[in-house]
Amino acid sequence: MLAFSIVSIMPETAYTARTNNAFVLIETLRVAELMYQGATQEDIRQRVLVEDLFQLRSQASRERALQTILKRLQQVPEEYIQLIATGNPDIHRFTILFLILREHRLLRELIDEVLLDKIKGFDYVVTAADLRTFFEGKRDQNSTVGAWSNSTYKKAASNTLLVLVNAGLLQPTFPRGNYQIRSVPVPSALRQKLLADGLGYYLTLMLDF
Repeated sequence: MLAFSIVSIMPETAYTARTNNAFVLIETLRVAELMYQGATQEDIRQRVLVEDLFQLRSQASRERALQTILKRLQQVPEEYIQLIATGNPDIHRFTILFLILREHRLLRELIDEVLLDKIKGFDYVVTAADLRTFFEGKRDQNSTVGAWSNSTYKKAASNTLLVLVNAGLLQPTFPRGNYQIRSVPVPSALRQKLLADGLGYYLTLMLDF
């Protein structure tokens, strides 16, 4: 276990209120498959927006989901797209988590300041009070987060937490609002790629030590 804050050695990104499309696993998989097969962005837009590949009723929802996914996939080397397109379900899940961690400062800090701190003390339960302290602390300490409306703040906090649940790093437990921390090894293909690219510190944020 590292003795210092892992986020302190990572490139800093701005806080962004992420209130939609927290994980979109199946949708990301579909787009990655199309990209791996050589589809153009126009082809992908046709499949998603016209043919309703995502099976979303609202055109606006299709647009938002596709924009989120394309932004994530276009910012990484093709090898990561290939991992999503051709890998097993665990590789899909962890590679998408990596894509989200790259852009999501609040998520990185939640893992670093709450989950990793808990694990250091051999405590594997995140309580509702822990989460409330973390999110309210960010609201008090940072002017960007503090400027969010109550509605935006609640949605951003909920979606940040939902990423960890969907990724399998947190499992809801009783009493309601509490979560069990789950440390699952990152699949070797993704682990090797991250290490080769000098991005091994993301393994710590994925709770793979």
